[in-house]
Amino acid sequence: MLSIIIKTLNEEAKIARAIESALAAAKEFPGSTEIIVADSLSADRTVEIAARYPVRVVQFTRVEDRGCGAGVQLGYQHSCGEYIYLLDGDMELVPGFLAEAYRVMQSDSRLAGVAGLL
Repeated sequence: MLSIIIKTLNEEAKIARAIESALAAAKEFPGSTEIIVADSLSADRTVEIAARYPVRVVQFTRVEDRGCGAGVQLGYQHSCGEYIYLLDGDMELVPGFLAEAYRVMQSDSRLAGVAGLL
């Protein structure tokens, strides 16, 4: 299983595109996937928009807990995947990347991760 974790904080302008790119990538992945939006208590419509999609939305309960790495940790705590892909809420996945990343990870047991280019 693959877990795609999308970390967010006030991403209402771009969260739909991030989720849609993750959903499209999940269809290309050779296995089951879950998509988790890990929100750091956004003050805009990020959670409302994310809730329209077939994803799981999790949030912090205290503002003091948020931070750049904390959103990733929140998503990780709710994930079930053997593989995890981290995506910021203002980014999009390129078609074909996850399938290729999976192929590379499967081909070399020494690898702990792969990354793309911005």
